[in-house]
Amino acid sequence: MPRSLKAPLSPNEEVTLRRVALGISPMKDLSPRDLMRLTSLSLVEIDAGVPRLTKIGRQRYRALPRAANVKDLSLEAMVAAVGERLRKTPE
Repeated sequence: MPRSLKAPLSPNEEVTLRRVALGISPMKDLSPRDLMRLTSLSLVEIDAGVPRLTKIGRQRYRALPRAANVKDLSLEAMVAAVGERLRKTPE
């Protein structure tokens, strides 16, 4: 098992990994320190100024608790997933 899949992540690094996976934050809003660490673990790569998960990064993301499915990242799909989650949440 690659070190990248087992290396501990700080809570902030985990949040940054989730944000990169979901594509919900522009790079300027992501912590440079977290990005540097995730890049050093080969979980994230920067392509033309856009952070993206590597293959190992996608595996690591899917292993996180409550990771959303990142197969379809269209805005409509994300809104639908959030709406569904809200409907299932007990009041």
